[in-house]
Amino acid sequence: MSELTWILDPTSGELVVEGLTAEEASALAGDLLPPARAVNCARPLSTAPLPAVTAPDRPCVRVARIYHGSVVDGPGRRSVCQFQGCERSCPNCHVPETHPLGGGALLPVRDVLAALLDPAGTPRDGVTISGGEPFLQPRALLWLLQELKARRLHTVVYTGYTLEALARRRELEVQAALRLTDLLVDGPYVAALADGAGEWRGSRNQRLISNPARVLAADGGHLRSAHR
Repeated sequence: MSELTWILDPTSGELVVEGLTAEEASALAGDLLPPARAVNCARPLSTAPLPAVTAPDRPCVRVARIYHGSVVDGPGRRSVCQFQGCERSCPNCHVPETHPLGGGALLPVRDVLAALLDPAGTPRDGVTISGGEPFLQPRALLWLLQELKARRLHTVVYTGYTLEALARRRELEVQAALRLTDLLVDGPYVAALADGAGEWRGSRNQRLISNPARVLAADGGHLRSAHR
C-alpha cells in the first residue's frame, strides 16, 4: 500500500490526505466526512479577494489570485501569490485561468505584499509564488522576493522552466531571484506523470530544489543531486 500523509488543519478543521484520489478518500472516510475533492499545488481550497487596484505606480506585478492557509504549496502552512500569465499551456493544467498574459490584475508590489502578510492569513510558515509562470515577470518576482526575504520569510517559487534553463537566462533579475528562493519547484506539469507525484508537486518530473542558486554555484551549472 502506498504511504499516506494526513494533514489536519487545526484552524479550519480541513483534512488533507496525500496519497489517495478524491474517490478513494471518500470511500475511506465517507461515513464521517463530507464528500472529498481533489486538491493539488496551485489549486486553492479558498481564495482571498485581490486588493483594490490603486494608482498603477511602479513596481507592479500582474496577479491571478492570493490565498492563505495552503498545505500543498510547500512546507507548512503557506500564503500564496499566483502570478498571471503562462505561455506553456500544459495540457490538463489545474489553473488554465492563469494563462492569459493580460488577465488577472496589475497591482503594485507593495499592495501584493500587504495582502500576503495580512494577519488574517496567519499562522504561516512562509510564502509561495506560483502561477502562471513567475519567471515571465522576473523583475516583479525579484521585487517581491526582496521584500519577503527582508522580513525573513521562507520562500518557495514554482516554475515551468527547469533550473538548467533558468541558469541560461541572461536577465540579472532571474539570477538574483534564484538567490532569494529557498525552495524551487521546477519543470512543466505533465498530466501523464501526475499519479504518485508526492508532496508539493503536480507531476513526478518536477523537482524540489533547495537553495537553487547555491546548487548551481556548487555544480557549475549542472545538477547532480539537487532534488529529493
